[in-house]
Amino acid sequence: MVEKINTNSECVDFCNFWLDFKLYPYQERFLNYCINEKRVASKWARQSGKSHSVAAYLTYRCVTSMVQVVIVSPTQSQTNELYRKIRNFVNDNPILAGLLVKDTVTEMEFSNGSRILSLPEGNQGKTIRGYTADIIVMEEAGVISDEVVATVITPMIASKPNGQIIKIGTPLGKNHFYRSCHFKDSPYKLITVKWPEVLSVGQYSKEFIEEQQRDLLEVEFRQEYEAEFVEDENAFFPYALVKMTQDDYTYLII
Repeated sequence: MVEKINTNSECVDFCNFWLDFKLYPYQERFLNYCINEKRVASKWARQSGKSHSVAAYLTYRCVTSMVQVVIVSPTQSQTNELYRKIRNFVNDNPILAGLLVKDTVTEMEFSNGSRILSLPEGNQGKTIRGYTADIIVMEEAGVISDEVVATVITPMIASKPNGQIIKIGTPLGKNHFYRSCHFKDSPYKLITVKWPEVLSVGQYSKEFIEEQQRDLLEVEFRQEYEAEFVEDENAFFPYALVKMTQDDYTYLII
C-alpha cells in the first residue's frame, strides 16, 4: 500500500515553478521525507526518477538556505551524474544561474554561501577526508564501504546538530545501507519505490517491464525493479567481490 503524505508545498512549488519539474506522487513523498527527516534511506527501482528528485531537493535547499552539501559515490563518474542534474536545473533558469559565484565540474557555490561538492569515495575514503557538510548524499550507497561511511562520511556532520544524511541506491549486499533500511532501531526514514508505482505514472511502459521480466534472472529483477535486498547466496557474484572490483590499483606497464 502506498503511503499518503501531505508534501511540503513550498518545496513542490519551487520544483514546479523554478525548475519546471512536475513531480510524481512518490517523488513528492521522497521530498517530504527529505524536508522533515535528518536521516533518509531510499531504495528505488532503476530509472524511476531518483536522481532528478535528489537534485531538485538539493537545488531547493541551496537556493533557499545556506547549506554545505557533499555528494559521494563509489566513483567520480557516478557522483557526476547526480551533480550534473543539479547544474542543469540551475543553469537552465537564468535567475538561478545568476546566483552562482562558482560553477565547475565538481563544485558549485551560490551567492548566499551555499556550496555543493561532487566527490568520489576513492580508496578507503582518502579523497573525501576533512570536509564538513550540512547535507550528505550517498549515491549508490550500497556500494560504499561500511568503514568509509563510519570513519569518513558520517563524521562530516559531527559539528552540525541538524546535519542530514540521505542514502540512495539500488539494494546490493547487507551492509550499512541494508541496516539503515531495515533494522528496527535504524534512525533512517525509509522510502521504497517499486516498478508498479513507476509503471502507474507512465515512467515505464508495460512492454518494457515484460521485457525485463523475460530477460533478467528472477533475482536480478527483484533487485533492480522490486528494490529488494537479495542474499549473497542467491547472487552470481557475492557483494564483497563486487566491491573489490571498484578499488583502485596500480598498473605496471612492462
